[in-house]
Amino acid sequence: MSNLNLYFTRDGIHTHLALPAQTLLAVIPELRQYLADCQWIRVGWGDYRYYGAEHQPLWLGLRALFLPTSSVVGLLGTNDLREALSESATLYNLSVSAALIDSVALFVRRYFYFDENQQPIKVRDRYCGTLFFKSQGTYLMLNTCNNWTSQGLKLAGLNLQPMFNFFPGQVERSVRKNGYSPTVEY
Repeated sequence: MSNLNLYFTRDGIHTHLALPAQTLLAVIPELRQYLADCQWIRVGWGDYRYYGAEHQPLWLGLRALFLPTSSVVGLLGTNDLREALSESATLYNLSVSAALIDSVALFVRRYFYFDENQQPIKVRDRYCGTLFFKSQGTYLMLNTCNNWTSQGLKLAGLNLQPMFNFFPGQVERSVRKNGYSPTVEY
């Protein structure tokens, strides 16, 4: 069985997974209308109002942490993961089996909220190209974007404890403890 690449990124207070587009589109074909011409899809999850908002005041972030809130899935299609990252971001290449990447793709699918026509509900997009869709799940201090990313990494075969990865540095340390270092090329 051959291994494929799954990527983990840390960018400021947020973490993401990046999957081969064909893998994610195979389990969520309804996204083809938005992401048909890309090799990679960077995926994140977060608070409905804060994650992806053009203006992110402190009070909105605190509201997300301390009150149970709705959530969104953020997707960015790209052919070059490095171009999709800020200069401060860190990228990790995780070589995992195709079956494990499929598990991660199914995990992502479970978080999408679909309308009565089985279409994902797009709620906003950002100037950088990231699209945000209504999501299943409640965002709260004990269930953050970093816990979500950790759950995906656990499904990818990494040994970590998602419930203890509240902050991006904790997720990154967990990835490093699994033997991965930031990638220079991919």
